[in-house]
Amino acid sequence: MIKNLETIIGIEIHLELNTKTKLFSSARNNFDSIPNTNASVIDLGYPGTLPSLNKEAVVKAIKLAKVLQMKIENELHFDRKNYYYTDIPKGFQITQQFRPIGSNGSLTLSLDKNNKKININRIHIEEDTARQIHNLEETLINYNRAGVPLIEIVSEPEINSADEAVNYIDSIRKIATFLDISDSKMSEGSLRADINISLRLLGDSSLGTKVEIKNLNSLNNVRKAIQYEIEYQTKKILLGEKIHQQTKRFDESTLENIVMREKNDGIDYKYFPEPNIPPILLSQKWIDEIQIDEMPWEKRERYLKDNIPNDYVSLLINNLEASKFFDSILIQDRVLLAKYFFAEILPLSKNLNFEDFKSKIKVNDIINLINLSIEGSISGKQLKTLFPKLINLNTTIDELIKKENSVQISDVAELTLLINNIIINNKNLIEEFQERPERCSKFILGQLMKITQGKANPIVASEITLKTLENYVKEK
Repeated sequence: MIKNLETIIGIEIHLELNTKTKLFSSARNNFDSIPNTNASVIDLGYPGTLPSLNKEAVVKAIKLAKVLQMKIENELHFDRKNYYYTDIPKGFQITQQFRPIGSNGSLTLSLDKNNKKININRIHIEEDTARQIHNLEETLINYNRAGVPLIEIVSEPEINSADEAVNYIDSIRKIATFLDISDSKMSEGSLRADINISLRLLGDSSLGTKVEIKNLNSLNNVRKAIQYEIEYQTKKILLGEKIHQQTKRFDESTLENIVMREKNDGIDYKYFPEPNIPPILLSQKWIDEIQIDEMPWEKRERYLKDNIPNDYVSLLINNLEASKFFDSILIQDRVLLAKYFFAEILPLSKNLNFEDFKSKIKVNDIINLINLSIEGSISGKQLKTLFPKLINLNTTIDELIKKENSVQISDVAELTLLINNIIINNKNLIEEFQERPERCSKFILGQLMKITQGKANPIVASEITLKTLENYVKEK
């Protein structure tokens, strides 16, 4: 029986935009501000105040609509959603019920065995609500979040598992991050997911009774909440019990979905056109001029064409700031750069804010240092020692190398003289070379490194050692 059941999931994602100010006021949009310090009279719905639309929020919404291949509305319309609750100080929310900014889009998921296209019904712009913090005896309200620009992304019910749901949400998260329209931090509530889930018999075209799981704040919780609900509904169906239409929340302490309320009929929000924001015509020329940045899958393809190992590619795709910094380092050998970037450069940022790190290390210094290693002026070992010295470097790379006494010896005449001296002082090496050439060469190179304190160019030294030993054998 279990194998005959199919899971049907639709997802609503609430994505806060990273504009400097709120959707309809000049109040700052900042998560870290002291509670209730960024709430203007417009956000709080004082009588006589009028909303003024944030143009940048519209631009960011159009960018997302373009990536999701949506039909973009050429007229901007807003509507009132009327309800009375503590998180909405005005008693209504300004949203886009009737003419959303984007509709009829899609997103293709890269799954283990194949790809799957998920259709997206709509995206619309709206203002966020205040943030509520529930304690045992009281509810605290932070109105800093009231009026923050938000995009709601509504998928069609075409997702069939927890893995697909996580993949879908993570894909939206990456797109929003790469577009730089949101920081997409689920832990801070700038990306929140509502999961609508039902079960039905395979082959049945009708949908089962829907249960909504609200405000999931991590991909891990999305997975656990869906898996729990599938098991719960499966047991109910096998026992012949009825599934009730409910709204639930996921409890991280018990790992269970807890019922918040029953949902018998849709709530009548009494939508009507927002009277204080007249329709705004968006010219096609203006829409076309809005550019979108390189997307994660495009970046992945570019990195793979450069033969960068897949593990490094995945790390870059999942860290936009790191990938931007990596792209700014103009070294032709991208594989070599990736090796140094993850082994030596990126670890230097661990104890610093990434923005601070970028201000403390010059990209040109990194380029110059790696190029000197490629040219053979410094060794790989010396390069690793010098990388940490680039933080807050106030001299040139040449001066740094001189100061650290890190110049590699590549002069043929100097190395030949040193190698000859080693052979003369170890006369048995000539006979040993004829029987064990590799061991003999390694011994000489080891002695050379001791004499030069590791500064001899190993490639040049190896060539000279082999040539010198062969000449001794011929002369003998």
